[in-house]
Amino acid sequence: MTRMDAVSWLTYDELAERLGIERESARQHVKRKRWARRPGNDGKVRIGVPEESLSARSEPGTEGETVPVREPEQSQEQIPVPDPGVTAVLTRHIERLEAQLEEALSRASEHDAIATHRDILSTQLDALRAALDAAERDRDRWHEAATRVPEPATHQPWWRRLAG
Repeated sequence: MTRMDAVSWLTYDELAERLGIERESARQHVKRKRWARRPGNDGKVRIGVPEESLSARSEPGTEGETVPVREPEQSQEQIPVPDPGVTAVLTRHIERLEAQLEEALSRASEHDAIATHRDILSTQLDALRAALDAAERDRDRWHEAATRVPEPATHQPWWRRLAG
């Protein structure tokens, strides 16, 4: 096996650690490079990473080297001293914004209560309309029954009614 054919089978976590990047970045890197993937016995996916890719990253001064970013250390002289006038103005502004926020929240809760009350009234109105419709149908049925004129009976002599 030549140096070009050497492949290391690593999990995404191991690859991320070796490259000095996050796991998701390692996953995207594997997709871009189209490296082979296969399931391992532990259920984790193993990536076939060419050795030259790993060695290129580990050699200092290479193009693919990642340098962790560090925050510059601040000395006591670099810390700005707050201006009392600016602090007072900002404090008043914050207090005013907090008061406006409280007012807006109370108005929003009032609107929510009104909307809830409106929904309840709408439901009750629908129920009353349904009851009214049922009462009107019942009234119309009874009215029709009460005003129906019976068919006039044909008058038969009494003896014919008896003889049948």
